[in-house]
Amino acid sequence: MAKKASALKRFRIVLVFLFIITGGVAVVNWWLPSLLKKPQVTRLPPGAKPKGGPETGTEALPIAVRTFKASRIEFTDFLPTLGTVRGDSEVALKFETNGVVKSILFREGDLVTKDQVLATLDDQEAKMRLEYAESKVQAAVAQKDLMAKRLSINEQLYQLGAIIQPKLEESQLELKQAEAQLDTAQKEADLAKMELTKMVLKSPMEGVMGTREVDVGEYFTPQSPPMVVGTLLKVSSVYVELGIIERDIERIRMGQRVKVTVDSLPNTTFEGTIDNLAPMVEGKSRTLTAKVKVENTEGKLLPGMFARAEIAVFEKPNALVVPTGALKDTDGDGKFESVFTVEGEVAKLKPITLGYLTTDYAEISNGLAEGEQVVTEARGALKEGSKVTLLETEEAGVQRAEPKLPSPSAKPTEEEGQ
Repeated sequence: MAKKASALKRFRIVLVFLFIITGGVAVVNWWLPSLLKKPQVTRLPPGAKPKGGPETGTEALPIAVRTFKASRIEFTDFLPTLGTVRGDSEVALKFETNGVVKSILFREGDLVTKDQVLATLDDQEAKMRLEYAESKVQAAVAQKDLMAKRLSINEQLYQLGAIIQPKLEESQLELKQAEAQLDTAQKEADLAKMELTKMVLKSPMEGVMGTREVDVGEYFTPQSPPMVVGTLLKVSSVYVELGIIERDIERIRMGQRVKVTVDSLPNTTFEGTIDNLAPMVEGKSRTLTAKVKVENTEGKLLPGMFARAEIAVFEKPNALVVPTGALKDTDGDGKFESVFTVEGEVAKLKPITLGYLTTDYAEISNGLAEGEQVVTEARGALKEGSKVTLLETEEAGVQRAEPKLPSPSAKPTEEEGQ
């Protein structure tokens, strides 16, 4: 009896298990086909709209762009370079004769006037030579007076018949000899005076003193070895020597306007023009020296100052300009020949002719009108006819104007929804 109950129990378990398996297979057969079924896709021709759907369901979103309003301005391209301030003229000051330096009457950087005494040599010996020469002049004057008096007496005696003619002629010759001796003595005295003046060094012009080269007590020799007391620099106008690298030489011309600044006067700008161009390129630095003449009536620019300069290599009034980033090379030949403009909400590709190109701006000589909005940045690939939406507009010399965009949470109007 117990064995029959155990077999019946096992039979029931098997039946339940088979029922579960059969039900699971039925559920899988019903659900799996719907899971594996692919959705149908209908491909529409370009520009066609799906039936029963919203009109904007398949339209491409407009590309966000930034634009620049083509403007006419006074267009100037500056070439930055570096240089050194030099005096308009630099005079090496030195005595004309040998001697021991007695005094130095200037300091480096002093402003001096014309004929101002700058230094002296020991003049004791020169004064003695002058005194000796003047004493010889006095003796020659006395001798001349004596000979003149003797001639006068002999002329009277000759008229009385007391002396013969040769005696009279002898007196005449003696007077001429005395006059010649006086002339010689006077010239010696003049030379001695001149030598004495050489003991004093005077400024030949107004200017500023440079480096002092000698000290008091030093024996000065102007010949060999040559010595210099100091340098006098004319600073009412100065030259700024600029080094132009070889690749920029063709852009430099005489008369170009130049702006100059120095580190000691950061808020002051000096203006000058290129006054001189060196005839050759220096071998080591491979640069051409350009001299810029700058008026310096207030004496603010001093020789030796480090200068920063901007040369106006191109100037054109009323030039139509756009940013360089707006230019396009559509044919890939390495030359810019077109720009994208915005007309309404559509991008248009326009051919243009470049006049002058810089790293920041380009002058457009043909193909573009003043006021047209040129695309400078696009958040997508632009092509002819692309729809665009404006992010901001920039104009030369004017701050950017950002258009007011609707809030993402704002509900579109009926016109926007259509």
